[in-house]
Amino acid sequence: MVVEFSCGRLFVMKSRSFLSLKSGSPSAQGMNRPVSARREVLPPQVPGVVKENRLRKQSGQSGWFISLGLHGIVLLCLAGITIDPLIIHAPAIQIEQPISEPEPEFVFEPEELEVSDVDLKELGALSERGVTVAEAISSTKADIPFIPPPQNMLVPKSVRIEPVTFESMGPNEVDQLIETVVGVNVGVAATGASGAIDRLSLEIARSLEDAPTTVCWVFDQSVSLAGQRQEIASRLKRVFRELSHDSQGDAPAGLTNLVLAYGQRFKFIVNKPTRVSSEVVEAIQGIEVDNSGVEKTFTAIRAAAERLSVTRRVGRSNGMIIVFTDEVGDDQSLADQVATICRRLGVSVCVVGVPAPFGQRFIEMKYVEFDPTYASVEDWAVVEQGPETLFPEAIQISENSLSNEAIDSGFGPFSLSKLCYQTGGVYIAVHANRNLRGRVPDRATAPMSSRIRYFFDQELLRDYQPDYVSATKLRQKVASNAAKQSLVTAAAATNLRPMVSPETVFPKKSEGELANLLSLAQRSAAVLQPRVDAIYSQLLRGLPDRERIEEERWKAGFDLAMGRILAMKVRTDAYNLMLARAKSGMQFQRPKSDTWVLRPSDIVNVGSRTEKYADQAREYLRKVVEDHPGTPWAFLAKRELGQPLGYAWDEI
Repeated sequence: MVVEFSCGRLFVMKSRSFLSLKSGSPSAQGMNRPVSARREVLPPQVPGVVKENRLRKQSGQSGWFISLGLHGIVLLCLAGITIDPLIIHAPAIQIEQPISEPEPEFVFEPEELEVSDVDLKELGALSERGVTVAEAISSTKADIPFIPPPQNMLVPKSVRIEPVTFESMGPNEVDQLIETVVGVNVGVAATGASGAIDRLSLEIARSLEDAPTTVCWVFDQSVSLAGQRQEIASRLKRVFRELSHDSQGDAPAGLTNLVLAYGQRFKFIVNKPTRVSSEVVEAIQGIEVDNSGVEKTFTAIRAAAERLSVTRRVGRSNGMIIVFTDEVGDDQSLADQVATICRRLGVSVCVVGVPAPFGQRFIEMKYVEFDPTYASVEDWAVVEQGPETLFPEAIQISENSLSNEAIDSGFGPFSLSKLCYQTGGVYIAVHANRNLRGRVPDRATAPMSSRIRYFFDQELLRDYQPDYVSATKLRQKVASNAAKQSLVTAAAATNLRPMVSPETVFPKKSEGELANLLSLAQRSAAVLQPRVDAIYSQLLRGLPDRERIEEERWKAGFDLAMGRILAMKVRTDAYNLMLARAKSGMQFQRPKSDTWVLRPSDIVNVGSRTEKYADQAREYLRKVVEDHPGTPWAFLAKRELGQPLGYAWDEI
């Protein structure tokens, strides 16, 4: 018997059974017959063979069960085997609390101090003397600093900042990014162009630490800037020398320069990037005056940005545009478009310009002829240097000659300042009289400077920066608050001029003539009163949303507007009511008196309603003075409080 295992099956076959299947056997021969023949003729059954086949079948079944049992036993054995997984232990971090040791008490030993009498009024890094004022002014200078700064407190020499791309962003996303990332405070004040150049050298140095930089110097060709151009050119020589640290004065490695001049048209004086400082200085000194009176500032900035995108080095590099101008420009409608182009090209814009007058678009500038023959001739030319906001935020009330005087807003013109803010640049507002305290008279106003009477500390105005966002975004912000919307609407509709020289002297020749004079005087109040009431009603509609205002600038603006319009309403009402009271008859207290005179008075006694308005006006104005000290709003509120609200009769 032969036993074979194949694919899990057991085969048992006897030798004689196998031999019975050979071709010579009857059964084998029968297999070669046709099917029909096989069916018709069947071989006789042999008893021994049948029994053998039955036994073979039973043996095959037994082998199958034996194989199944063996495989089952193997599987059960494998299932019972347990293998622990590989456990990777993370490195343990042990945190130990250092033992705090008490610091030794420092006892200050007083020493003899030397006091200098040097006047420091002209000092400051942004003054006419620039960075030279940072030198020691003591009579003696130590070779080694008394307290050297600790090494671990020093700022790293270079910080690499990846540029921000705006191409894939929508307008709202760009506005949100600008509000959180780009320049938090864009305004810087200076007293001279030379000091501004020194400030810009810091911006250039920072850019060079990050990557090679190409600077395009853009100059306004107006005659009013001719003197500053020469001063700036001479100062640039020293700036290049200090940045490069060599005696030749060429621009430092990595810094290349372009020069562009503009007026009605623009022209590249240096149209290929150069490191040679003499080329830059000579180009600036040779800029001709444009007498067209047209200044397309934003067109020139766009041309400079497009040229920078072509001439900048292959690979990572920075581009800067530095603009020198004393006006806003006649193409402000391009401001948003130019800002988008500069952001897309990764170009920052810095502007050395003029301060914007608070809430005003135009201002007078002191023009002095450069020709020594006519140097004594002065003229006041009207130029556009404001306003500092896109929408008006201050009501204009011309109560007297002092009301029309321009004061400093603390910021530059809106369009240029916004361009600097959105591109990561800086706006430097230059005015020669900035360091003067008190009112600046005409004789003290520097030549080619605007007639700004009062200036304010730049640091105090950091929290009052205008909203440097797109016009669409700003409209949405204004529309979201009724108080802001009412303020903008009222400011846009007002250029209120109170009663022009109201009549205050009334001679009494007879009762009829006096009544006639009083009636004529009431006409000026009758014309002004409806306009004042309309503005007051407009602001009153926004009063419920006043507490929802978060920005200090809008808080101060709304409260000042309410205080001033209420004060004007009280004065107008009091004047009208005092005249009406006089028409009912008044008697002189002195026998020789024959004339009534209406004089300003702090007492308002013309009715409870008007007295209530007077109390509200004082409350608003005092709130502005207390909450916003040192600002233009507090200055105007304080001046308003100094003027009486009521009137009183006097006889002469």
